[in-house]
Parts: sequence; structure tokens; C-alpha cells
Amino acid sequence: MQEEQNKYEFTPLDHKLQETMSDRIILKSLTRWNDAYKEFPRFVMEYLVARFVDPENPVGGQSKIDRILTENWVDSAEKELIKSRIKEKGVYNLLGSLQVRLDASKDHYWVTVPAIGENTVRITRNILVEHGDSLLAGGAWGTSTIEYDNNYKVGTRIYPFVVTDFKPFQITRVSLEDYVEKRRLFNTEEWIDLLLNTIGFDPAYYTIRQKLLYLLRLVPFVEKNYNMIELGPRETGKTYTYRNTSPRSFVISGGSTTPATLFYHKGVKRLGIIGQKDVVYFDEIGRTRFADADATVNILKDYMQTGQFSRGDQEFTSTASIVLAGNIELDVKDGVSKPSERYTHWLAVLPPEINTDTAFIDRLNAYVPGWEFSKIKKEKYAKGYGFMTDYFAEILKRLRERAIQTIVASHVDFGSETSRNQDSVQKTTSGLLKLIFPHKDVDTIQVDELKMCLDIAVEARQIIYDQMAVISPGEYSSHLITPRIRG
Repeated sequence: MQEEQNKYEFTPLDHKLQETMSDRIILKSLTRWNDAYKEFPRFVMEYLVARFVDPENPVGGQSKIDRILTENWVDSAEKELIKSRIKEKGVYNLLGSLQVRLDASKDHYWVTVPAIGENTVRITRNILVEHGDSLLAGGAWGTSTIEYDNNYKVGTRIYPFVVTDFKPFQITRVSLEDYVEKRRLFNTEEWIDLLLNTIGFDPAYYTIRQKLLYLLRLVPFVEKNYNMIELGPRETGKTYTYRNTSPRSFVISGGSTTPATLFYHKGVKRLGIIGQKDVVYFDEIGRTRFADADATVNILKDYMQTGQFSRGDQEFTSTASIVLAGNIELDVKDGVSKPSERYTHWLAVLPPEINTDTAFIDRLNAYVPGWEFSKIKKEKYAKGYGFMTDYFAEILKRLRERAIQTIVASHVDFGSETSRNQDSVQKTTSGLLKLIFPHKDVDTIQVDELKMCLDIAVEARQIIYDQMAVISPGEYSSHLITPRIRG
């Protein structure tokens, strides 16, 4: 690791970041000295590195992190052993995630502690006061002190485990205004490179188009109720991006998916992941099977259109974005990759319940052409400075709350375009503008800046429309989406 760092030469952007934002950036190469730590979210490793590692002499700090993870990280196979140690010792320190929920029927807050496989762990009031917002809104990673007290009962049942201390590994308070002001210090190329470094990729290896496609992956984080699909070859960083960019994303890795998992579990009266997270990512979507397919797909389809879903006599609202991702075989002609001609259409790898359902497909705002990404080799991971992931995740959350589609509506004429085409292009453009030009508004955005984002948005929606025309030519004729920038 130190050898890798010694080989890296700081760029002018690195020096500029050190001068202007040293309190919120991290040298990305410092987080990769042990491949075994890939299982940890990037923001966890970056928190530990920022706290313990000296960039000039990283080995000592990295060794300390090794000890911390060895002593406090619990493998799921050891959960019964750890519960026994908590009981016998009376107290134990754990590293991992916590999530709090309110059980209104018992007027009680419960903590889910995946490290010990328990979802009815008590928590002290002082932790809720200090960290309740993040723990209740999707959970947080950190170090927890868990004590054992078998005298506590609710009714006749004993609940012996209680979290008495919690130190989060995540920043929960950031200033979006300060972030926006800092953006003004950088030109567009510098800012795009900073964002690419932040999500873990070395911008030196990519064209401007490829960089914009990487940023397209981030739009679901900054746009509410945004639906996207990416199909491409393996090992292009799809899952890596969604697993590591924010703790508010959730990765579903194939297998069976039920309405209870996704939406609401009637038995335990608990919202599913769509009600808890900002981004729900279906990895290997071609291998996903929907249990009770008709019900699940219909609920999902309705949710993708309205942001609402019903379970029983209850109706819920969520802003979670849906991302479908999977692998597709490619043909290469004249050095250009495209989905294989053996597919009848470019969505054929989706599960049979949805791969020809144009009502479902039409709800997708964008199709990321994954075949334009190259395989991620070790040298292509970020080496220079980028935003700390926990900081950036909070910024994404704040950007998500901003409504800037007025910029697009004020400057773009969609003519007689269908409402879904228009809405999709507006959403994608809005998301890219938030990411690249957060300091611009209706009056200050430049035509070339808007066009850069608009062109990618149109192309991403055009693929969706073209594939629907292949699937159902009688309903969808050949049509080019051609919005015009006014003035």
C-alpha cells in the first residue's frame, strides 16, 4: 500500500483540494491495503482511515485499524458465540450497523443488530436523542456497546440486550450551502474528476463521455422516485457503486423477492426496504424471481408511477428510487460493443414477468448503456483525493431535497413529447445538473452546461423508447426524442 502511495504523483486538482477542502476529502488510495476489507462499506473504511492513518506514514495507522476490526467485527457465523460473551461478560463492544424502529403497539423503540442476529434490542434514551435521526432513517454504522440485563421485561418476555453507547462512523450534519460555495472554486472538468474520484474511480482512465455515464449512476441518489436500468458486461463497477456510495442504498442480490420484503410485512407490521431506503438496487436482475409474481410486479409498477403502494387497508408513500442492473452478452463490431444480436430486444435478460411488459418498461426513466464501461482493473480505482464517502452521502441526501426541474422547464421546449418521455428527460437532466452544477440556477445556467446534461438524459430515455418499439411496434412507432433548448 505504501509502495502504491509512493508511486502516486499529486495532480494540480489534488493540491487545489488540499488548499480548499482539506477537512472533507480523503486520499482514496489509503483505504486499500487489504483485500479482505472489501466487505466493509467504503464510508466505514474511510472513517477509520481519516481518524487513524497519517498519509505520510500510513502503516502504523493501518495496523491499528487491523486490530480494531479483528477485535470488534463479528462474522455472522459467530453471532451465537458473541451473544454468549455478552451474557457472560455483561458488556461487549461491536462494530457494525444499527437500525432503530418504533413499535407503537408496545410504545417502545427496538434496535436491529445484524451482528448478533437480534431485532428486539433495547437502546438508551441518550443515544436516541443524539443519533435518533440517522438510526431511525435507515440506520447507521459505528461501534456499539451492548450490555446484558435479564431483569427487563415487556409483558412476560425478557429482552436482555441493550445498546448503551454508540459512536457513528458517519457524518450526519453537513452544510449544503457551503458545499455549493466550494463548487464555485472549480471548473467543470475539475469538479467532474472530483466526483469520479469520490465514487472510487480514477478519472485519468476515462473520456468525458464515460465520466458522465458514471455520474448517471448517481442520479437515483439525488432524484426522488427515479427509475433506471443498466445492463452491461460483468465487472464494470455497477454493484460497487451502489453498495459503497451511500448507506441509504440497499442491494438485492438476485434470489426471490416478495411484497413483504419490498413493501410491507403484515405479520410484523414493518415497512420493507422501499419504505426505508433512498435507492433500492436489484443486482443480477435476470436471476431475480418475484414471489407471487402478479402481485409483486403490479405493486412495484404502481409504485414506480405514483410513489405510493397499498398493503391491505393501508397506503404508504415513499421516495425510493429503483435501479435494475444485470449482465448482457455483447457483440463487438469495428471495435464498438453493442448488446448481442441474439437478443430480440435489449431488455430480454429481465425476468419473464417484466421483460415484455411495456407498461413496466415505460416507467423506467433511463437506460444506462453499460457496454460503454470497461472492466474495472485494480489500477483504475481512485488514487487521488475525493470527498469522504460519509460526507458525500449526506450531500447527496441534501441535493435530493432540492427541486430544480424548473431549470429544465424554463429552458427546454419538449413540444408534443409524451408526458413520460418529458418527465424522464427532465428528471435525468435535473439529477445531472444537481451533481455537476449545484451552484447554478435558472438565471445562471449556460446553454452548453444544460446541453451536456440534456443530451445524456435524452439518449438514456431514447434507448427505453426504442426497445418498447421493438417489443410492441403497434403501440410504439419509431420516434426520436428531440427537445429544443430555448434561446
